[in-house]
Order: sequence, then C-alpha cells, then structure tokens
Amino acid sequence: MLNMQIDTIKLKNMEAKLNCKFGDDGVFVEMALALNEYQEQLPSISGVSFGVYSGDLEKIRKLVEKVDAKWCKYFTENTTIFCAFVNKEPVSFCIITPTADSILCDDKLKIGGVACVGTVPEYRKRGLGLKMVDMATVYLKTLNCDIAYIHYTHLEKWYKKLGYETVVRFSLS
Repeated sequence: MLNMQIDTIKLKNMEAKLNCKFGDDGVFVEMALALNEYQEQLPSISGVSFGVYSGDLEKIRKLVEKVDAKWCKYFTENTTIFCAFVNKEPVSFCIITPTADSILCDDKLKIGGVACVGTVPEYRKRGLGLKMVDMATVYLKTLNCDIAYIHYTHLEKWYKKLGYETVVRFSLS
C-alpha cells in the first residue's frame, strides 16, 4: 500500500503548468505503486515477448504516430522505450523513466515512471498493453526504483488492475 505525502508546491506548479484544477470530481489522475513487493501480476501471452527497444527510432515513431502523433516528440535517442513484441516486431510501447517527475514528496525514494503507453490499433483488445505495463513495472523494480508513477492518465481502472493507486484527481481547465 502506498502511504506518501503530496508535495503541495509541486501540486500547485502542476496545476499552473497543465492549466488544471484538482478535485475529487477530476477525470484525470496521477497514480503510483510501491515496488518493494511487486512481482509480475498477469500471465504470459503466447508468442509475445517484452523488453527494451533497441531498433530504429523512426520505426517506433511510426507506431507511436498510429496511437497519438503528439507523443512522437517524446520518443528520442535518449528515451528508454519498453515494448511488447510479436514476431520480434514492436506492437505496444511505453516510455520508461528511472527518475520520474512526480508530486510525491520523499527525496529518499527513487520514483520511476511509465509514460505514453500505447498499442497499435491492429493489436488492441488482446491484453498486450496491460501486460506490457506489468512487465515495464517489473523492469522499473530492476532499476532499483521504489515507486512506479503514472502521470496524467484517464485510465484509472485499467492501471488499478496492476495495483496502481490514485494519488490525486484533476480536470483540465
């Protein structure tokens, strides 16, 4: 269980940066998960492997564009991209950040992030995306992260299947 304080200064800065309002009726959430006892949650999927992407950056950007073209700018040479692979080809992806920006206040803990999670349309509804986040969360633990953090999502119920907890709710202004 997550038992952390929210840094009110970071919260106000986020409110200004995103032009949002925090409150219980918010559509978007910030989520976190303590990794000390985390282990793989979902069964393996036949024919699917998971790991850090090391291929052509333009190839992955074309896949990202199919999901959300605005995300392409975040997929750079310095980005750690974690993927689900079918026949050695990436079909689902996310960005892994071993030092995530969050609104949690505990400088003693290493907070890692999972961001820009997507699955190309022709591979959706097979459980690949959630299993990939499961494996990406395990990967964050191998990077010695104490907390996994999901920033700015509306998929609260989806991430809760892995044990992520809502830290704060907000609505865009």
